[in-house]
Amino acid sequence: MINVILTPSLLGRLSLMLCLSLVLSSCGFYLQGQSQRSFPPQLNLYVDDPSLARVVSKDMLQHDVTLTVLDSVVGMDTEVPSVQLTGTKKHKAELILDTDGEVLIWRYTLSTNYLFMAGGQPISPEDETLKQTSMPLSVSTDVDLSGTNATVNERIEADNWTLLYQQLGNRVARQLSFE
Repeated sequence: MINVILTPSLLGRLSLMLCLSLVLSSCGFYLQGQSQRSFPPQLNLYVDDPSLARVVSKDMLQHDVTLTVLDSVVGMDTEVPSVQLTGTKKHKAELILDTDGEVLIWRYTLSTNYLFMAGGQPISPEDETLKQTSMPLSVSTDVDLSGTNATVNERIEADNWTLLYQQLGNRVARQLSFE
């Protein structure tokens, strides 16, 4: 004989699923799925770091954006949307030292200030609101250099900076896709 009390009914299971769905959605959980990035068809790009400019340019061209890389923001076409990446800095900090004072783990950080301007906005170099609306973006990684020789350390450091430039370029592209 089957115990009816211990066997959940179909109605009970549906009620439980509905309750869980409501609880999860009310706390902000939702499935995002694949989002299609949307970029402007044409873009002016000013970047103060050549390595970051290469990464961002390559990424934008893969998304079929007609890109104009600017050497200066003075006299740029304000009818076309533009992205300015300024104040790009590389920072290397000691994170963990051994008993002899030798660095075991370094933290590499790459940061920039991101400013998007939609087309049709007149700008002036003295405009203080542009400095206030730029958004800082940064990426970092921790690197363990203990037990390796100097030649290997140089290669590891170069590879990590390359990786950080790629990650920062992806952050810029992701931010631009939300504009």
